[in-house]
Amino acid sequence: MNGISDDTPGLFGWVPAPPRGQGRPAFTWSREKSNRIMVLFASGYQQGDVAAVIGCDVKTLRKVFPVECREQRRAGLVLRSGMMARLLDEAEKGNVAACKELDRLVAAEQARAIDARIGKPDRKAEKKPAPQGKKEQQQDAAQGVGGLFGTRKPPPAALIN
Repeated sequence: MNGISDDTPGLFGWVPAPPRGQGRPAFTWSREKSNRIMVLFASGYQQGDVAAVIGCDVKTLRKVFPVECREQRRAGLVLRSGMMARLLDEAEKGNVAACKELDRLVAAEQARAIDARIGKPDRKAEKKPAPQGKKEQQQDAAQGVGGLFGTRKPPPAALIN
């Protein structure tokens, strides 16, 4: 009995911890972390930001939470559909506030779907003309010059023959 590997208290009543492998313990999946990741993805955050929030590296995020990372683009839709399903359950029980909120969410989703089908013009797509330099401004101003320094009228067609 050497006291190091026994579970009996050693000197001063201290029980040494069992030997552990090298390095940090593995990052594990949990429902709480998964929900947090999906909410962050639904809010529009990127994988690097999400990994920093939950306290791991991006590679670890992709390794431990592969389903959530694959569903990153659809996270907003998944979150809204879950909220709407819960609101529907509450509305069926007779909760008036849930009915009103569900109605508001459905109207917002319908408006979003219509906008997606119609294709709202994008403000970013409308490009402003490039700013003109000094020489271009002078050339444009010279086009409208009249009087003595303006362009002359061509001779009549009868005189050309």
